Amino acid sequence: MGRQPFITMDLRPDMTVESEPGHVSPSGQATTVQLAEAARAVLSEGEQQQIERGRQDTRQELMSAVPRPNPDVQGTTLDGETVLLNLSTGRYYTLNRVGSAIWETCTGTQSLQAIHVALCGRFDAPPERIADDLFALVTHLSHEGLLTLEQA
Repeated sequence: MGRQPFITMDLRPDMTVESEPGHVSPSGQATTVQLAEAARAVLSEGEQQQIERGRQDTRQELMSAVPRPNPDVQGTTLDGETVLLNLSTGRYYTLNRVGSAIWETCTGTQSLQAIHVALCGRFDAPPERIADDLFALVTHLSHEGLLTLEQA
């Protein structure tokens, strides 16, 4: 069974990746994993290592950040799913059960490290996967203007 997206509608534009002949190119409906595999196919080993180093540095910085909801965002949770409405843009977002659990902890009072610890106690999944999911959603919500990340 594949992973369900946190936000039910992906707001990024369709993405295609050109690769070398013989490599399968993902379609506009490609998953993040398919896009990552396509990127690995065209990047050199040195480029891949540089990306991984940057990813680890970013994670360490993010762990101390405190997510705070945008005051223009209203949300309600029903049956484990949360609907967020950005009053300044009129756009709404639906979060699944895991996304809802993450959103509920983004109150501006605790760091992503503390949120990660809480989520590890709540969900039966490897800590690394929980961290990946946490960073992915918080980054997406931040880019959409639904929350801000403040350094503690």
